[in-house]
Amino acid sequence: MKIPGLFVLAVSSLSSLAAESVFPLYHPKLENSKKGEHHDFPLGVLSATGRLVDGESEILIMDVGGGGPAEKAGLLAGDRVVMAGGRKPEPFSKDTGTGLAGPQTALALALDAASGASPSSLLLEVRRGEKQLPLTVGLPGGRLKPSELLDAIAKHLLATQQKSGRWQPGVGGDADVYMSAFCALSLLAADDRKYLPAIKAAIGFINEKSTSSIDLKDPRGGPKNWQAASSAILLAEYQLATGDDTYAEELAVNCDLMAARVTENGRMGHHFDIPYRGGGLVVINVQAHLAWALAEKCGYKVDQGAWDRSYKEVQASVDRNTGALGYSSRAPRSPDISARTGAMASALVVAGREGEMARRLATALRDHHGRMRHAHAMSSIGLIYGFAGLKGAHPKGHEEVMRKWRPFLELSRNAAGSVSYFGGKRNIGGDQYLGLAPIANAMVALMIASEEGKLHMHGGTRKAWFGK
Repeated sequence: MKIPGLFVLAVSSLSSLAAESVFPLYHPKLENSKKGEHHDFPLGVLSATGRLVDGESEILIMDVGGGGPAEKAGLLAGDRVVMAGGRKPEPFSKDTGTGLAGPQTALALALDAASGASPSSLLLEVRRGEKQLPLTVGLPGGRLKPSELLDAIAKHLLATQQKSGRWQPGVGGDADVYMSAFCALSLLAADDRKYLPAIKAAIGFINEKSTSSIDLKDPRGGPKNWQAASSAILLAEYQLATGDDTYAEELAVNCDLMAARVTENGRMGHHFDIPYRGGGLVVINVQAHLAWALAEKCGYKVDQGAWDRSYKEVQASVDRNTGALGYSSRAPRSPDISARTGAMASALVVAGREGEMARRLATALRDHHGRMRHAHAMSSIGLIYGFAGLKGAHPKGHEEVMRKWRPFLELSRNAAGSVSYFGGKRNIGGDQYLGLAPIANAMVALMIASEEGKLHMHGGTRKAWFGK
């Protein structure tokens, strides 16, 4: 039947698509928008990149991956997706608090419904120039199953790990240490002994490049606090999961370094010196607290003085309007709350301290979950620590928010089986520094893994659980 005013562009052969077992891995073509003038994001298993602008409800196609479902159906860069699966979305808002509302959720729901149909196909209404036309896209069959996606991510991480034990960062320097720690945590969360050699290789790389440079007699030297914290978190979770205390000394020295860098007023910075005219960065404090709390579970003796001084700074950084943690005690109000708030909630749960404070922080995450992807130019740590804090301190809130964020998983997963990077509405420069492909897989893996709660940062309490 012909629809008046519409032209049939192309209809993919669904039978031929079904015969293909694997589509090419597609990397979205994302342009960083520091002030939120536009928001680029992946279109899930379509293998294409979309762009949204404040107040618009149409998704502008910026790029189409070769050999993917979108290209096979005839979708072109420059097209505008008006409707997906008959759903006309509400306009997009660049306000971080609105989360995934609008065209992103509408597309995700349409993809979910289409993936569960037989045959799996999605009807798009596309605007090309002055014409509107229907476009049927054949999809890889099967609805999203988080546990299967976690397994696929783990296999992808295993296949992309380099011989050195690291994963390829976006730039040089020390980005590979911080990012590789999260990738190794993801393999640990996948809970399969076949990943153990890769986890150990990552730990070996991190210890050689980062931990070995620590000299506690000179805390001005050595790795940044970002690297020391992520290294300690990985080493502690590894020991708790496997019962192997081989790296207990390396765990302790990373924790000791961070304790030595806490100032008398409780502030911490990227390194030894305190930035922003001495104002510091609470996002460093909270990662240190999580590392100390996890290490304590492994037998490490926490420096109580350093903990207390740092915690005082954390307390002073609570935003009275949201109940979440702000940038610092000097600047408690900040829209990007998730990494700071979630990591501290998780730390308090692991340490068994300040239960009421942990609950208040997690409640703030639940109430302002739309901001979950926004954390110091890094969507990754917002999602990783945000969902960790929720799971540990507010399980019902975690379940509620995870349900609301399922569209994020739908648009992140790619046709090849792993995931593509889906960042925030503003600056994603920090994740570009780490490497969008590996950190994307790590942040989605740990977000999914938070549901099972095996890692202690997710509220887990069992020891030696790995591989059993």
